[in-house]
Amino acid sequence: MSIDVCDAIVAALDEIARDEAARAVIVCGEGTVFCSGADFAAVSGAGGVAFVPAFERMLEAVARFRLPTVAAIQGAALGGGMQLACVCDFRIAATDAKIGIPSARLGILVNFENIQRLVLLAGIATAKEVLMTARTYSGGEAANVGLVTRAVPPAALEAEVRAFAVELAARAPLSVQGTKRAIQAVADHLGGARGASPESIAEIDRLVTEAYTSRDLQEGIAAMSEKRNPNFEGG
Repeated sequence: MSIDVCDAIVAALDEIARDEAARAVIVCGEGTVFCSGADFAAVSGAGGVAFVPAFERMLEAVARFRLPTVAAIQGAALGGGMQLACVCDFRIAATDAKIGIPSARLGILVNFENIQRLVLLAGIATAKEVLMTARTYSGGEAANVGLVTRAVPPAALEAEVRAFAVELAARAPLSVQGTKRAIQAVADHLGGARGASPESIAEIDRLVTEAYTSRDLQEGIAAMSEKRNPNFEGG
């Protein structure tokens, strides 16, 4: 993880956002590792001053991206890599993946928002264990404590992630995207750092109304009654 990687992820999301046909996003590492953490040679000292805001911009971009995101975790997802996985909507890990935030081993303090995300994801007790012991979990162990959505054998990871993304993509876009936005507003409210504003609530109400008056709802009802797969168009 470096400034260049953070900027590249944000740029990729901007490009996907312009694709009206896109329905879901898979976040994965190139090769056999999801992300082993920050490039400390690039971010130590003065470099860290520039890295932290770039890293936070990237995490916010992923967390608040309108489409559902699925992290495909193989190899290591450590430190900043695990924090990236945490802001994805779903995390599917290989059972032998290595997952953790070793900040306490390095003398690093994870900032408020990332601790908040971890607490909301896995609970206070697990967040304390992750951050204060700096232990590394296998994918299977991470699934047991709620850090990942599910763990699958390494050979099945790619197929499992793609099948899950296809399942998400087949659902009504207004419903999926509106639900994601609403859940994020609830998380903001529960976390206390950024409470759900009247504007956010009004926006969610608008999304609910759009969904209930959409062609996709009619298509979903028709497909159910006709016992066929729906063909949603996002409107």
